[in-house]
Amino acid sequence: MKLKQFLSTSLLFLTLNANIYANDKALDEATYTLVNGTGTTRTTNIFTSTDASQGILIDGINVKVSVTAWSDTGSNVTWYADNNWQEGDEDETIQQASMEGYTNCSVSNGSCISGTEAYGYGITNKDSSWYYKSRKGKWVGSEEAHSVDNYNEEGLRDFDMFLLSFDQEVVLTGATFSANYNDGGETNDVTVAGLSSNSLFSSGNEFTWSNVNDTVIAGALGHFDISETKNAENYYESSFTKNLTAAKYWLVGAYNTIFDQSASGSINDVGFKLSSLSIGVEQQTTPPPTQVSEPGALALMSLGLGLVLYRRKRRV
Repeated sequence: MKLKQFLSTSLLFLTLNANIYANDKALDEATYTLVNGTGTTRTTNIFTSTDASQGILIDGINVKVSVTAWSDTGSNVTWYADNNWQEGDEDETIQQASMEGYTNCSVSNGSCISGTEAYGYGITNKDSSWYYKSRKGKWVGSEEAHSVDNYNEEGLRDFDMFLLSFDQEVVLTGATFSANYNDGGETNDVTVAGLSSNSLFSSGNEFTWSNVNDTVIAGALGHFDISETKNAENYYESSFTKNLTAAKYWLVGAYNTIFDQSASGSINDVGFKLSSLSIGVEQQTTPPPTQVSEPGALALMSLGLGLVLYRRKRRV
C-alpha cells in the first residue's frame, strides 16, 4: 500500500469515528395536555393564541406553543337543501376551522361515572353539521361530526388537522386520544408532519394540502396507528415509533393521503379527538475531552506504524 493511500484511508476512518460521537443526541420529553377535565361536556382551556404565549416545561426549558385547526373544505359556501348538505365543486382550498373540547361521555346523563371521563379536542369545519347523512345512508351523531377526521361526504373528502407552532424545534413522540372512531384495524390513523414554515397559514392567500406538503421537512413525516383499546386512564394511544426530525411547526391530524406518496385506492374513514402530545427537545451531547474511542486509538497506532515502515523502506 502506498503511503498516500494509507494516509487517506486512516484519516477517513478517524473522521467517521469522530462524527459518530459528535452526532449523539439525547431527548428530554414532557407531556403537553391540551385539555384538562372539568366535569362538563365541553372545555375551553385550549391554547389558541397566535403568539405562542403558552408554555410547556421540558427539563427546565419553557417551550411555548400555539394551536389552530384547519381543513380543506374549499372556498365555496355550504348550504342545506333537500335533506342534504350541498356545496360547490371546489373542495381543496384550506380554511381555518374551530376547535371543540368534549368529554367522551356525560356524568349528568349517566353514560359514565364521575372520574372516568376522557377529555379531547375535535374540529368543527365549514362542512360540519350537528347531524349529517353519511354516504352509508344513515344519520351520524354529533360526536363524530366534530371529530378530527378524513370523512368522505357526498364524494368530497376533507382532511382535518391541528397546526402546532412552537418557539423552538421539538420532536413529537406520541399522543393520546379521548375518542377513536371507525378504527377498522388500519395502520394509518393519524398523520404527523413537521413543516419548515407556517407562513401559508398566515398569508391570507388560498392554499391546499399539496402546497403544505411542499414545506414538509425531510424525516419529519409519519403515519401511525391508534390503539383500538383504551389505557388505564381511559385514553387511546399512539406511539410515533419513527425517529422524526425536529421542527418548529407540526401538523397532527386524521390520516392525510396528500402527505403519503404510497397511498392508493380507497381508504377507510377515521376520526379521533386529541387529548395530549408527547413532546421532546433534542440535547446535543459531546464526549469528555479525554475520552478516546478504541477504533480511533487503533487508527492512530496504525498510522504511526505505517510511517515507521515507510521510513525504513526508504533507507534500504
